[in-house]
Amino acid sequence: MTRKVDAATIPYRELVTRADLHYEHTVKRSEGGLPLGNGRMGSLLWTSPSALKFQVNRADVYANDCHTSSFNQRHMDYAYGCAFVDIDFVDYGDDVFKDGSINQHLSVYEGTATIQGEGVKAEAFASAHQDAFGIRVVDEREDPQGINIKLKMLRPAEVVTKNHSAVSTLSMAGDLIVLKQVFREGGYYCSSAVVIGIHGREARARMNDELGGREPVQQYRKSQVIGQPNETEMRLCVKPGQGAFEIFIGSAASFDEAEDVIAAAAGQVQQAMQTGYDRLLQEHKAWWNRFWETSYIRLSSEDGAAERIELHYTYYLYLMASNSRGSKYPPNFGGMLLSPRGDLRHWGAMHWWNNMNLYYNAVLPSGHYELFQPYFHMYSGMYDSCAKAAEQQWGSQGIYIPEVVTFNGMEELPEDIAEEMRELYLLRKPWDQMSDRFRAFADTKRPHESRWNWRYLEKYVNGQFEYVERGFGPYGFTTHMFGTQAGIAYHYWLYYEYTQDEAWLRERAYPIIKGTAEFFRHFSHLQKDEDGTYHMYHTTSDEKYYDGTDTMDSMAAMHTIFPILLKAAELLNVDEELRPVWQELYDNLAPLPRSDHPDAVLRTGEGEPAVWVGAIGPVLDNKSHIDLKPGRFGDLSSLETAHEHPDLFETTMATIKYYENTIGQDWSRAAHEMSGTGRVLAHMGLAEPFKQVILAQLDCVNAERDYCYFADTGRVKHFENRLTVREGVNCISIQRLGNAAAALQAALCQSLPAGPGKDPVIRLFPACPADWEADFSLWCRGGFNVTSSIRSGNVAFVHLRSTLGGTCRIRNPWGEAAVTLAYKGGQTVTLEGSLLIFETKQGDEVELLPT
Repeated sequence: MTRKVDAATIPYRELVTRADLHYEHTVKRSEGGLPLGNGRMGSLLWTSPSALKFQVNRADVYANDCHTSSFNQRHMDYAYGCAFVDIDFVDYGDDVFKDGSINQHLSVYEGTATIQGEGVKAEAFASAHQDAFGIRVVDEREDPQGINIKLKMLRPAEVVTKNHSAVSTLSMAGDLIVLKQVFREGGYYCSSAVVIGIHGREARARMNDELGGREPVQQYRKSQVIGQPNETEMRLCVKPGQGAFEIFIGSAASFDEAEDVIAAAAGQVQQAMQTGYDRLLQEHKAWWNRFWETSYIRLSSEDGAAERIELHYTYYLYLMASNSRGSKYPPNFGGMLLSPRGDLRHWGAMHWWNNMNLYYNAVLPSGHYELFQPYFHMYSGMYDSCAKAAEQQWGSQGIYIPEVVTFNGMEELPEDIAEEMRELYLLRKPWDQMSDRFRAFADTKRPHESRWNWRYLEKYVNGQFEYVERGFGPYGFTTHMFGTQAGIAYHYWLYYEYTQDEAWLRERAYPIIKGTAEFFRHFSHLQKDEDGTYHMYHTTSDEKYYDGTDTMDSMAAMHTIFPILLKAAELLNVDEELRPVWQELYDNLAPLPRSDHPDAVLRTGEGEPAVWVGAIGPVLDNKSHIDLKPGRFGDLSSLETAHEHPDLFETTMATIKYYENTIGQDWSRAAHEMSGTGRVLAHMGLAEPFKQVILAQLDCVNAERDYCYFADTGRVKHFENRLTVREGVNCISIQRLGNAAAALQAALCQSLPAGPGKDPVIRLFPACPADWEADFSLWCRGGFNVTSSIRSGNVAFVHLRSTLGGTCRIRNPWGEAAVTLAYKGGQTVTLEGSLLIFETKQGDEVELLPT
């Protein structure tokens, strides 16, 4: 008999609310506020003694694009922020938000925040269906005061930075108050608008310029900045009174100057008012309730550690749904849609893949495929610029996606600059012979951008702006890093493996996969040597090993990209004439770098097992360490690998053991925020080390030596809302939550192949700690939804739902015991062995039971 498993049997509300935030105090820093978002717009919600405070952020607001020449200082390019909004409850009277009398609550299950103060209460949400915040305010004070809703600029009204301008204007549109931003530089344009209106209470719009905000002032001016407006704030002054009223905050943005963003944002507010607060909230809650039914993880242990990991996992999904949905652009890894301190932040506004990918690695097993779409939209959208960059910068073909890149890719370079760049970066021209023209051009560019990352710290000397170079010629932290694009391409491939969407594979994934592989194939530093194998020269790996040979970054990328390209081309029946060429390269590709190579950057002693290392040397920066990348990148090494490539598996295990010895058997020392070590340990079936790493990662035990700007950010390991500022000021981050989520999923349920492009195999509870009880419903490649439970180390049941049909491969959860497959319609089949293989039809539900 099958065990019935459906949504009605799972107490989703009870489970999800374990991740709620509850404060009975004020937050001392805005970064600790309650996060709200709909994937396109978002904010933290925090308090001052008299006010509720928001910073409205959007994923599609960028102050500049790839063509900028105005932000040649580190951290100075900016994006995402639209407006500050205060709901100020107090004029002369007593403060309303004080420790001892405040109660703050974020409902993760319903996507709502409530804050109760002394005599006032507010409920807020970011509508799941439109770009508007809804806030219901209740004033229960015996002597109600006027409430001021303040809409404030993020900066002075007019700011000019070299060729760039940022102009903010306040205005009134009927009963609504409006803040519009316009960014320009050359042909670049981006505008945003925030509009606020209220319902259920009389209010007056006020601004303290000469005409009270009702008409523009100083329209005669021809110059910017000089004589600019000195008012940066507008108010909706609400009539005092007891009872409830609603506030709606709408936003919109566009890169098209012909589009009226004020009308678009006002339309969001007007639509919300027409819908009505109660109905809008009901529809919003219904969306979130459905969201949680897609998958779940439930954990328990006597020490409470499992429950703590579980609630962080649930909270991670809430934050991803709040920050990455329905937009053409993913949230910036540092700040997301939650930055509370303006739009300047450490590391600027570009996208850094090695940070951002940590947000997305846990998305597909959760079944929330929609959360990946902004990521894919952005990288697909820059395809043409990346193809041009491959040609101009590296003299290659295909596409080049750098580690650090603007939302719309890279600018097309003047041909003389591109020619010299190739000569310098490919080491065909001595670095000290750089032309004055090239240096002057580079000096206008952002030093964080991968292209120009050989520039380091900047300073003014006698009024002249000067850079300190990193000192390794053309090598910067990310200039010669090529693994990023293979990591991006592999995410496209994984999306296909989970969805089996052939149209997606053909139209979206294949161009990125092929473009990445063709870049490597035509790259001049990939050479077939006398030993008959292809070696990569003069690259870097994960921001180190400058000028290395066969760096782990490049070799892992190629060992990942070519097998999936061959598999994809076969599935699509395309590029038949190129397949033998790709196969020959892959068959003769040099192995991943190991410590038993005579020139490895790290050598193990005679008789010791070989371990993975970062590169074959010598290298300019003299770095020397092991590398666990094969355990977390491209499905290169896992438990499943042991069956077909035991040498890869054994080398990864030896590397883990070597690492364990270097940290004195204390796995908490491996728990940096960006570290994927927990996922590696789960992939290799190491339950106790996995648990130690994840708990330490969530507790931020290594913050003092890990965080980039620990002193600048106030030496805070993590805030009340479980967010960190590992990267620096205004860089709200969930990197460690993404790492922990992906590791947890891998500890409970894997659907990994023996190598890239091979058939995936489901494996249950491969790294579940012995003291845990666990239940889950997660998604596996091939469209299989798997629900299972473990008690006292024994798998209680396995329920599998085939949403797409096809062959299912699963490691026997009961070892070698015979297993009965009980189909929902009554059919039963018995299988034996460690690997169970059976066919399914779309819609099949199968219970696996030991015979």
